[in-house]
Amino acid sequence: MFAAFLAAIFPTVAIATLGYLITRKTDLLRHEGMPMLTSQVALPALVLHSLLTKGLPLAQMGQLMFTTACCVAIGAMLVWSGCKLLGKSSRFYMTSLVNPNTGNFGTPVVFALLGADALAPALIISVTITLSHFTLGITAMSGGFAWRKLASNTPLIALTTGALLLGFDLQLPAPVMGLLEMLGGVALPMLLLLLGSSLANLNLKGRRELGAVALLSLYRPLSGFLIAFIVSRYAGLDPLTSLALMLQMSMPVAVMSYLLTLRYGGPSDRIAALTITSLPVSLVVLALIYAYQSALF
Repeated sequence: MFAAFLAAIFPTVAIATLGYLITRKTDLLRHEGMPMLTSQVALPALVLHSLLTKGLPLAQMGQLMFTTACCVAIGAMLVWSGCKLLGKSSRFYMTSLVNPNTGNFGTPVVFALLGADALAPALIISVTITLSHFTLGITAMSGGFAWRKLASNTPLIALTTGALLLGFDLQLPAPVMGLLEMLGGVALPMLLLLLGSSLANLNLKGRRELGAVALLSLYRPLSGFLIAFIVSRYAGLDPLTSLALMLQMSMPVAVMSYLLTLRYGGPSDRIAALTITSLPVSLVVLALIYAYQSALF
């Protein structure tokens, strides 16, 4: 079973590693247009194409977004309570420990482990987590709400467009669907390359803190899985969607959390360390979910 997991996850890890090596040796992935092209063009195309070809019914889409939001809310309450008990501020740890890396890493992993049928649920979960970054994350760190970020978020626009088309039972012309398929086809490899590139660019001056960070690295994937496991029991999700939710919520600390912490003057070195040290923990959790998925239902 673990051999099958390694075979499935190998391309995902290999592409991310390639992105890391390319960035360490060259400037090919450092251009600011690369993440912009991926997030603003390829990823929205993938979201819209996946929804229209393998999408969930409108009611199930709303249910999955609500279920994901419940997982985020429970995680936020746990982090706030824990910080309160320890006498620490949750300002910069709220989004870091609650919002997993569902975009760069989670969506490709779900696709690799569960197949194309799980891609649409994985993308819906990822867009919901992105919304959490721009609401919970930015609000916690800055004290303000990022309305403009939400209004210009193209994956969210693609999700809304797909929901409207599904709701009114409308079909896009075949040439447009072909265009979306071609553009979306580069999204997953590019997300992984950019993940590796982001890891290569992280500032790890605070390496002495890695011992203390280890406990937080364990918390992010394990708490995400346990919350998703419990919530999915009560949400009435089908097994495939439940697995996609558990896998997505078990992802490591998101690079987005590091970028937001850096922007708002938080402990960026510690969050950078968390981004890396939580990754192997996530892989172990993913392997266990994959190996014992039949026992989860």
